[in-house]
Amino acid sequence: MHIFFATNNLGGGGTNVSRFLLHLDKIKTKHIGILLNYYYLSLQSTPSFDTSVLKNILEYSDIKDFLKFVKANFIEKKRQPENVKTELDDFIKHYILDSGTGNILRDLINENNINKDSLNSIVELYLQFSEKLNFNLVVALDFALKYTHKKGEGESKVYQELSKGFVNNEKLNFEILKTTIECVKENKHKQDIIAPLHGYSFKSFDNYIDDILKLEQKENYQFHGFGLGGIADTKKLLNELWTVPEGFNQKLKSLWIVSQLTKNTAAKINNRKLHVLGAGNISLIPLITHFGATSSDCHSAWRRANDGDQEGLTESKMLVPLVNSKFQFIDNQNPWEYLKLSKIKNLNCDCPICQEYNIKEIKKLFSSGDNENFYFAKILIFIHALYQYDYVISFCEQNKNYLKEFSNYPNGEWNSLYKTVIENIK
Repeated sequence: MHIFFATNNLGGGGTNVSRFLLHLDKIKTKHIGILLNYYYLSLQSTPSFDTSVLKNILEYSDIKDFLKFVKANFIEKKRQPENVKTELDDFIKHYILDSGTGNILRDLINENNINKDSLNSIVELYLQFSEKLNFNLVVALDFALKYTHKKGEGESKVYQELSKGFVNNEKLNFEILKTTIECVKENKHKQDIIAPLHGYSFKSFDNYIDDILKLEQKENYQFHGFGLGGIADTKKLLNELWTVPEGFNQKLKSLWIVSQLTKNTAAKINNRKLHVLGAGNISLIPLITHFGATSSDCHSAWRRANDGDQEGLTESKMLVPLVNSKFQFIDNQNPWEYLKLSKIKNLNCDCPICQEYNIKEIKKLFSSGDNENFYFAKILIFIHALYQYDYVISFCEQNKNYLKEFSNYPNGEWNSLYKTVIENIK
């Protein structure tokens, strides 16, 4: 079963960032989990938000119980429209903790304060935090460089720079992973930890995971699984280094790279968990599920829901569904695209959100001039997208030949995209 994790930065943003948690009871699905960020939850960011509730977080022994406390606090503070009811209990069963501590490690590097003691302290505090709150999955700490290049640089120069940067980066990350293993053993931590993977090409990813597998063998320890990182924005990945087939547009490039990398990695890890970090776009779910990913996350649906402002200068965008609640294809134009709210008249969607609030009502919430209505409208749009994720995952579970089904879908664009990707997977 594939789980899609909706990302939430409680502690790192105000307005509807925290208000979203008030409406977890509206997500009545089994395939949706929540990804939270340690950097924000532990109040290490500047500025920090919702400090009045987050200062109590370590008084709880389960993240689900803490979020129930948060919801009760927000209800008391009336952080929702007056006519909207919220249940404290919800259906979410899966919670993953991502570190978000790249900023902490960068500060230590800038201060020339990376040493065994500082790494051990950071890692141990993180492990204690995640175990205390009983997260289902924990992404191990790591430090990831951004593999970018200046426009006009030649391939060989870029390759050399990336290689040099990656080697230095890999050395630090291996020290962090080794420290993680030492802390787990010494303090008998029991949580399920996934090791993030990075690279600047298929080959560098392969080499990186091979080295981690050797580290596991040497330390007599196995991570619960692995996470594919650094591939959320494939525009930044160089076609030459990734051997992208000639003539591929950006959509094809993204679908192909993430799918091929998922397949390559799954073949090496012997049925362990494989999480796609940040790159779980709705159109990729059938492909990465087929090629071995057990979970994913992506911030796109949240960002598109939050594109709009109250002045009407920008508009929020809503996901056009392809699959309905009966796991059948919907005859929609522009399926799996995010359309501006003003361009939408009817999505032919039967998810619980669209059944309770039609497009006209959501538009009315946006234009009411009331802050709580405005935030609530964005949250509804986001949860609508989460239902589409659930329906697509359910479709894959119930149809043995689901990739063939998507490849034969009457919509010309997705039909062609899926067929081309599958034909080019090695």
